[in-house]
Amino acid sequence: VTLFFRGVCREELNRLQQEDLRPWAEQVQTYHMPRYDELPAIDLYMDQVVAILEDCLRLFLRDAQEKRITPAMINNYVKLKVLPPPVKKRYTRDHLCQLILICLLKQALSLPEIQRLIAAQLETRDVRAMYDGFCAMQERAVISALERAAAQAGGDRSDMALRLAAEANVGKMLAEKIMDVHFPAPSREKEREKE
Repeated sequence: VTLFFRGVCREELNRLQQEDLRPWAEQVQTYHMPRYDELPAIDLYMDQVVAILEDCLRLFLRDAQEKRITPAMINNYVKLKVLPPPVKKRYTRDHLCQLILICLLKQALSLPEIQRLIAAQLETRDVRAMYDGFCAMQERAVISALERAAAQAGGDRSDMALRLAAEANVGKMLAEKIMDVHFPAPSREKEREKE
């Protein structure tokens, strides 16, 4: 599957060769989210976790100065019970998987929604299956975005940016509606029971 997507990426990259998106498209050509078995199997300390996450998420940063994750954020995720607490200040591969999901999903969903979504996923599968499935979805989403950009290569960049932002907005709205209907927050569930 990954080889197929890389092949598609090469075709789309060729369309963008002369375009201003070329540096990003070149990164996408080799983009691969590490799967569960590719993440460290040993327990890690906070600084090691942050370093691994920064490496895994670098494609999603706008510039080299941006930080997608900090130790304070991780501590907050634990306090808010979005992430299970570390054991003896060490984080497992399962923690890494959930942190990658949190970091990427928080662009579209709130932390309580992410918490509910992860909990719903873990009701029917283990962390490995949830995470590896998400990795495949994320890689396909990157390819799809690249294809849409290539289709408008040479067109008005403001139109392209506006269309992609509109699609992202609708995707966010639809994800929120699905969460509200199928995985409501405890307060919304009580409101439904009253009705």
